[in-house]
Amino acid sequence: VNARGLGSQLKDSIPVTELSASGPFGQYELLRKGLPCVKNELFPSHPLELSEKNFQLNQDKMNFSTLRNIQGLFAPLKLQIEFKAVQQVQLN
Repeated sequence: VNARGLGSQLKDSIPVTELSASGPFGQYELLRKGLPCVKNELFPSHPLELSEKNFQLNQDKMNFSTLRNIQGLFAPLKLQIEFKAVQQVQLN
């Protein structure tokens, strides 16, 4: 497969949502959103970007693991049940 054929296959398989009609006149707002770049949507721009996106989740997992090692299995389970209960109350 030549490079041109591969490029056309990738272009056809990547949905570009930023190029939709979003302005008041149905045109792409270049000044507000900048140039659309499909590559940045596909791959993280830095190796630590994925880690930073999941920072809070990783922090919670580490805290629950530490709590389980110190106080036993019941302590993190109790906290998780309380967190879910609070989230349900906040949604209603």
